[in-house]
Amino acid sequence: MTLPAAPGSEDPDFPPGDEPVEVGSEDIVDGSTAAGRKRGRSGAPRWLVLSLGAAVVAAGALGVYAYRAHQERRIVAVSIARARQLVRADTWLGSQRAADLLGVRAAHLDPREAGALRALALALLAIDFREASAATEANALLVEPMRASRVTPEAQLAVAALALREGKAGTALEYANRAGQGGLADVLAARVALLAGSGAAAAESLDRALTGDPELPAALALRGDLLRRSGRAADARAAYVAAIEASSRALAAGLPGTDAAAPGPHARATFGLAKLALSRDIAPEEANAPLRRLAGDTGGSPQVERARAALYLSALQARAGDRAGAAATLEATGLDADLRAWLQRAAGQLEVERGRYRVPDGTPGTLVSASDDDPWIPPPPPPTRVEPPPKQVLHGFKVHAAAAKKSKPARASSKTTQSKSKQKKRHASQPG
Repeated sequence: MTLPAAPGSEDPDFPPGDEPVEVGSEDIVDGSTAAGRKRGRSGAPRWLVLSLGAAVVAAGALGVYAYRAHQERRIVAVSIARARQLVRADTWLGSQRAADLLGVRAAHLDPREAGALRALALALLAIDFREASAATEANALLVEPMRASRVTPEAQLAVAALALREGKAGTALEYANRAGQGGLADVLAARVALLAGSGAAAAESLDRALTGDPELPAALALRGDLLRRSGRAADARAAYVAAIEASSRALAAGLPGTDAAAPGPHARATFGLAKLALSRDIAPEEANAPLRRLAGDTGGSPQVERARAALYLSALQARAGDRAGAAATLEATGLDADLRAWLQRAAGQLEVERGRYRVPDGTPGTLVSASDDDPWIPPPPPPTRVEPPPKQVLHGFKVHAAAAKKSKPARASSKTTQSKSKQKKRHASQPG
């Protein structure tokens, strides 16, 4: 049976339903054909294609944003970890590098935590190395962290350090306690106690700090000072040596790729060893090496710290007979003539001192160091000349003179009696 051809189809080669479609002029202008519209209805709609494209673009942008956010969090975390090690070193170089590191990006990305840690580094520069600009910048950085619902311990410690710099012991102790016990909080509490003249309270705070962190350089060096002042030289030496070693390790951890022995050692611990050597409690050689490192650390230590290191080194060199080396050490400080003259007089005073270390007299303000805060003790008075007692003068009647006058006739009468007896003997011996 033969099926009839489809209506309108005159070409037997086209099966039913696939006949050619006539293209009108309007279809040419629109750029589409009926066949195209028919195939479009069988594929994905254009809005779906556009939506999928937009979703792909959004996903890509979201991925880029997530990657950047991850990288920023990683940068902040790495910067904070390194900065904490640098602050822990308790040196000028450590605090300065910590502030610079966090100031590049981390403090801007995370003003609450990284910004507070940068404020702490600047506050330590202000209190330990008397940098006024650092105090101003630290106060500005603390505005946002102190307004947060939860204030970080670093922000509390920064406020405590700035208050201690201004002599506000009560405020400093309050914010140190807010930061919690342990670590730098107890070190600041110990410094407040020393400011108040309580060595026992300072020792208790340092014991707490070292119980939680036995290798904290700031606590070790300050404990060495307390031990030295109380006469426990051996224990003080061990504390100073441990502080220098722990500080060098912290610097090496915060500055990867840097030789830990290159920067200057811990200033307070170095000065402590020098004072033990000047007191003849340890061999001078134990203090000379760290003193040379600190005195020559032009890129990592302030001039005031290098000048005091040169003072102690020069005194020890002159005491050992190296006059030329002592003069060269003071000349290398780069100070003006007046300050060098004072260093020379002070070194001479320390050289001839026979007792325990005593702070030199009349230290100029520009050479006063917060890391060298032994109290000044006036020199002992010169020995007084003992005068012999005056001869005793007797006042009253002249008894002895009268007795002398009476004794003279008695002697004379005795002589007369003797002469008379001799005359009688002569008369008796003559013949009648």
